[in-house]
Amino acid sequence: RLVKMASIGMMDAAFFVGKNELLNWLNELLCLNYSKVEQCANGAAYCQIMDAIYPGEVPLKKVIFDAKLEHDFVKNYKVLQTVFDKKNIAKHIEVNKLIKAKPLDNLEFLQWIKRYFDMHFGGQEYNAVERRGGLMMKENAGTNPLASKPAPKTVKSAPMRVVRDAPSSSRPTSANPTSAAPKKTGAADGEQIQQLNEELTSLKLTVAELEKERDFYFGKLRDIEITCQTNEKAEVKDLVDDIQKILYSTSEEEVQPKA
Repeated sequence: RLVKMASIGMMDAAFFVGKNELLNWLNELLCLNYSKVEQCANGAAYCQIMDAIYPGEVPLKKVIFDAKLEHDFVKNYKVLQTVFDKKNIAKHIEVNKLIKAKPLDNLEFLQWIKRYFDMHFGGQEYNAVERRGGLMMKENAGTNPLASKPAPKTVKSAPMRVVRDAPSSSRPTSANPTSAAPKKTGAADGEQIQQLNEELTSLKLTVAELEKERDFYFGKLRDIEITCQTNEKAEVKDLVDDIQKILYSTSEEEVQPKA
């Protein structure tokens, strides 16, 4: 039997579930501590969600739960695709996009897979940690690999300055503050940049969700408008007129429906 989940369009209610709700659900189901949807990029969480739906039918031994590299991510998605094929799930997995850990791509796929979970999960108990053999998933998957590099640079540069300034006895008091200042400033700047990047990502996701919601309700209003324009039955004409007044009124106008 073909599971036609691919027919769920972007205007489906599934794609209006927010990232916080998704992460809370995911963390509770799989006993994780994810704080970003892009941490799902390595595919391990998606595989285990399917294992929760179909216990024992997902080859979890082939899943690399602590995958850090893209070629390992791809291996996990091959496992996921095998499950989709086995269960006749007509859903295309955009692996090349998901492994790049882009927030929006992983948000949309997580929204889709939660929708599938809600439709097919049997309600059975599921011990996520036991099912993956006590292994911990990589929780910083999808973060910028350059984010961890400033630390070793600071450690490396600090002793160089100390060694260079140590022989100088004429200005011992000024050498230490001069060498220490760049390290503190660099660390503070790095933390601030990371925080701003996270805020920017969050704002982009919020905008994307709002745009979807706007399009969804606009589509509903357009359908109502077409229905009103094509309805010529006399018995509902007054109701149609009231609806059209509401649809076409501006924000400054107050419409009072007929009693």
